[in-house]
Amino acid sequence: MTAGEAEEVARTRKRLSPSARKALLVVHIGVAVAWLGVDVVLGVLVLRTVVSSDPTVVAVSYQAVELFAVWTLLPLGLLTLLSGIVLGRGTRWGVLRYRWVVVKLVIAVVLTALVPLALQPTVEAAGEYGRAMLAGEPTGETPTNLYFPPIVSSIALVVALVLAVYKPWGRTRRRRPAD
Repeated sequence: MTAGEAEEVARTRKRLSPSARKALLVVHIGVAVAWLGVDVVLGVLVLRTVVSSDPTVVAVSYQAVELFAVWTLLPLGLLTLLSGIVLGRGTRWGVLRYRWVVVKLVIAVVLTALVPLALQPTVEAAGEYGRAMLAGEPTGETPTNLYFPPIVSSIALVVALVLAVYKPWGRTRRRRPAD
């Protein structure tokens, strides 16, 4: 048996059964759709803060963003990553074998990392702003950097969806086995 044949046999043994693959694919797609749904809700709440003339609605919208954004997006991002990696390892696509899979992995890693690093401080500040508005205290600068996260994340998730459907490009470069 050659090295290439041995590698193929080892890869075949690690593959998911068809029913396990389908179940995991349902989880992966479901979690990604939930992630996109949270982004839409986040976008609607942020839009409410812009278009509403009622200070109570604006204040409650800022507080709502703080209440749900991080604790829903972080687990959804981690679950998307985990299910995607398990799918990649258990199917012929691999995790780093095809460029479109690598790009999807990078998108998921970046978006998930941005939740605690960039989004959490922003939504905490927005929640404080909303509480100060409701208390009638003088408020500082209106949180304006909340507009970008739902837009950027939604676009990135749609790009990942398009990549999963069309599977563009080709395989990544692989080192040839030593002779």
